[in-house]
Amino acid sequence: MEVQAVWKKSYQVEVKARQFQVPIDEAPEFHGEDTGMMPTELFLCSLASCFCLALVFVAKKKRIEVNDMCVNVKGKKDLKNFLFSSLIVEVESSLSPQTLEGVISLAKKYCFVSNTVSKSCPIEYIAVQSRS
Repeated sequence: MEVQAVWKKSYQVEVKARQFQVPIDEAPEFHGEDTGMMPTELFLCSLASCFCLALVFVAKKKRIEVNDMCVNVKGKKDLKNFLFSSLIVEVESSLSPQTLEGVISLAKKYCFVSNTVSKSCPIEYIAVQSRS
Protein backbone atom coordinates (compact mmCIF):
# COMPACT_ATOMS: atom_id res chain seq x y z
CA MET A 1 0.00 0.00 0.00
CA GLU A 2 1.36 3.41 -0.94
CA VAL A 3 0.22 7.02 -1.08
CA GLN A 4 1.94 10.12 -2.46
CA ALA A 5 1.81 13.75 -1.33
CA VAL A 6 2.75 16.34 -3.96
CA TRP A 7 3.36 19.94 -2.88
CA LYS A 8 1.40 22.49 -4.95
CA LYS A 9 2.04 25.91 -3.33
CA SER A 10 2.15 27.57 0.06
CA TYR A 11 0.83 24.87 2.46
CA GLN A 12 -1.21 23.08 -0.21
CA VAL A 13 -0.55 19.45 -1.00
CA GLU A 14 -2.42 16.92 -3.11
CA VAL A 15 -2.44 13.40 -1.70
CA LYS A 16 -2.91 10.53 -4.14
CA ALA A 17 -3.90 6.94 -3.40
CA ARG A 18 -4.72 4.62 -6.27
CA GLN A 19 -7.03 6.65 -8.58
CA PHE A 20 -8.12 9.10 -5.85
CA GLN A 21 -6.84 12.58 -4.97
CA VAL A 22 -7.47 14.61 -1.82
CA PRO A 23 -6.53 18.29 -1.43
CA ILE A 24 -4.73 19.09 1.82
CA ASP A 25 -4.06 22.53 3.28
CA GLU A 26 -3.78 24.30 6.60
CA ALA A 27 -6.43 26.51 8.16
CA PRO A 28 -5.83 30.27 8.02
CA GLU A 29 -4.76 30.35 11.68
CA PHE A 30 -1.90 28.03 10.67
CA HIS A 31 -0.95 30.16 7.61
CA GLY A 32 -2.91 28.10 5.07
CA GLU A 33 -5.61 29.10 2.60
CA ASP A 34 -8.19 26.54 3.81
CA THR A 35 -8.50 24.76 0.43
CA GLY A 36 -8.66 21.29 2.00
CA MET A 37 -8.54 19.37 5.22
CA MET A 38 -5.52 19.77 7.45
CA PRO A 39 -3.27 16.68 7.74
CA THR A 40 -4.29 16.33 11.39
CA GLU A 41 -7.96 16.26 10.37
CA LEU A 42 -7.18 13.66 7.72
CA PHE A 43 -5.45 11.59 10.40
CA LEU A 44 -8.60 11.72 12.55
CA CYS A 45 -10.65 10.87 9.43
CA SER A 46 -8.48 7.79 8.91
CA LEU A 47 -9.12 6.60 12.45
CA ALA A 48 -12.87 7.31 12.28
CA SER A 49 -13.42 5.68 8.90
CA CYS A 50 -11.25 2.63 9.62
CA PHE A 51 -12.97 1.97 12.93
CA CYS A 52 -16.41 2.49 11.34
CA LEU A 53 -15.59 -0.14 8.70
CA ALA A 54 -14.25 -2.49 11.40
CA LEU A 55 -17.54 -2.13 13.30
CA VAL A 56 -19.59 -2.99 10.22
CA PHE A 57 -17.25 -5.90 9.42
CA VAL A 58 -17.69 -7.38 12.91
CA ALA A 59 -21.45 -6.86 12.86
CA LYS A 60 -21.73 -8.69 9.51
CA LYS A 61 -19.59 -11.57 10.83
CA LYS A 62 -21.90 -11.80 13.86
CA ARG A 63 -24.99 -11.52 11.62
CA ILE A 64 -26.06 -8.34 13.38
CA GLU A 65 -28.20 -6.08 11.21
CA VAL A 66 -26.81 -2.54 11.14
CA ASN A 67 -29.12 0.29 10.12
CA ASP A 68 -26.82 3.12 11.13
CA MET A 69 -23.28 3.59 12.38
CA CYS A 70 -21.48 6.87 13.05
CA VAL A 71 -17.97 7.23 14.47
CA ASN A 72 -16.80 10.57 15.83
CA VAL A 73 -13.14 11.04 16.71
CA LYS A 74 -11.90 13.89 18.85
CA GLY A 75 -8.21 14.61 19.19
CA LYS A 76 -6.66 16.85 21.80
CA LYS A 77 -3.62 18.60 20.33
CA ASP A 78 -0.43 19.14 22.28
CA LEU A 79 0.87 22.13 20.28
CA LYS A 80 4.13 22.28 22.24
CA ASN A 81 5.16 18.72 21.27
CA PHE A 82 3.36 18.52 17.88
CA LEU A 83 1.24 15.48 18.68
CA PHE A 84 -2.18 14.42 19.84
CA SER A 85 -2.16 13.92 23.60
CA SER A 86 -5.44 11.99 23.51
CA LEU A 87 -7.86 10.48 21.01
CA ILE A 88 -11.49 9.73 21.81
CA VAL A 89 -13.47 7.40 19.54
CA GLU A 90 -17.23 7.76 20.04
CA VAL A 91 -19.53 5.25 18.34
CA GLU A 92 -23.16 6.14 17.74
CA SER A 93 -25.76 3.61 16.58
CA SER A 94 -29.33 2.50 17.17
CA LEU A 95 -28.04 -0.95 18.16
CA SER A 96 -28.77 -1.82 21.77
CA PRO A 97 -26.07 -0.58 24.17
CA GLN A 98 -25.06 -4.16 25.03
CA THR A 99 -24.81 -5.20 21.36
CA LEU A 100 -22.91 -2.04 20.46
CA GLU A 101 -20.41 -2.54 23.31
CA GLY A 102 -19.78 -6.09 22.09
CA VAL A 103 -19.25 -4.96 18.51
CA ILE A 104 -16.90 -2.16 19.63
CA SER A 105 -14.88 -4.59 21.71
CA LEU A 106 -14.40 -6.98 18.78
CA ALA A 107 -13.87 -4.24 16.18
CA LYS A 108 -10.73 -3.04 17.97
CA LYS A 109 -8.98 -6.16 16.65
CA TYR A 110 -9.72 -5.28 13.00
CA CYS A 111 -8.89 -1.55 12.81
CA PHE A 112 -5.50 -1.09 11.12
CA VAL A 113 -5.33 2.60 12.03
CA SER A 114 -6.11 2.33 15.75
CA ASN A 115 -3.91 -0.74 16.11
CA THR A 116 -1.00 1.05 14.42
CA VAL A 117 -1.41 4.17 16.54
CA SER A 118 -1.87 2.35 19.83
CA LYS A 119 1.08 0.01 19.23
CA SER A 120 3.34 2.75 17.82
CA CYS A 121 4.75 1.70 14.45
CA PRO A 122 8.37 2.68 13.74
CA ILE A 123 8.95 5.10 10.85
CA GLU A 124 11.97 5.12 8.55
CA TYR A 125 12.83 8.32 6.64
CA ILE A 126 14.75 8.04 3.32
CA ALA A 127 16.09 10.91 1.15
CA VAL A 128 15.84 10.35 -2.63
CA GLN A 129 17.32 12.71 -5.23
CA SER A 130 14.70 14.11 -7.62
CA ARG A 131 15.13 13.16 -11.29
CA SER A 132 13.88 16.46 -12.69
